[in-house]
Amino acid sequence: MVLKRSVRMCLDVCLALALITPATPEPLRDASTGLAIDPPEGYIARSMGPTPTFVVRFEVKKPSDGDTGCQVAFTPLPQNAELKQSDINDIVEGQRWLDLARATVAINYDVSATEHFNVNGIGGVAMIGDFKSRPGLPARAQDVRTLFMLIETPKGRTTTVCVGEKQNFSARRAEFELVARSVSAPR
Repeated sequence: MVLKRSVRMCLDVCLALALITPATPEPLRDASTGLAIDPPEGYIARSMGPTPTFVVRFEVKKPSDGDTGCQVAFTPLPQNAELKQSDINDIVEGQRWLDLARATVAINYDVSATEHFNVNGIGGVAMIGDFKSRPGLPARAQDVRTLFMLIETPKGRTTTVCVGEKQNFSARRAEFELVARSVSAPR
């Protein structure tokens, strides 16, 4: 009886393991805005609820990510509607916009790098920051680094924010940029 139960349990475990398939990236699209992502190999995207700032949000992570990985979000900007993409790129690639983006992020982060970022002809900015120390911030915040990548279109701003361990951030940055480049911004 014990042997029969052991064999049955072993068969159940083997069947369960056979049914588990490795995580494969699947495209995700929001029909109302057109925001879409075709995540890079090893990453999985899932929809998240909106916030007061972002009407659409996707979480994009490796299965092994706990509190690291990326979020992709979209904010409509009606003031951009009258502009062509080339006009927006000119604005976004200017020093004034770069300084404004940096100042906004610098409220909560020590920004160590700011540079222009371009995805499929859409201009934007990339910034690297570490949380500033402040009361109430979990100690864990000091172990991670954040990459912000913002691009703008006539429909609005698409923001990709990725968080990784400081100790291996350089290696993950290349992956994070792949995540941002796998996004199709609403146009």
